[in-house]
Amino acid sequence: MKELSVLIIFLSIFLVGCMQQPQITESEAIAIIEDLHTNSFGDAEVLSIEYSWGRYVVEWENEGNCEWGIDHVDGDDGNVEMKQASIC
Repeated sequence: MKELSVLIIFLSIFLVGCMQQPQITESEAIAIIEDLHTNSFGDAEVLSIEYSWGRYVVEWENEGNCEWGIDHVDGDDGNVEMKQASIC
């Protein structure tokens, strides 16, 4: 029983240590996506944003050219990976 308690404490400390705060703020991630998807047809607007597992999951749309998508923004360096996109 004592070993189980020690293991649970160790795992808890390990998990808390792995959950670091992002270097990129939520507002910076929004600005990155808006700048990336705004074009001569219209302005991009962020619909939702969520931070999970070291990256922001950002849903956006640009009504001017009927684009919509979901991008992942790295919480440490701001690199963007397109997850899903569609054009009407």
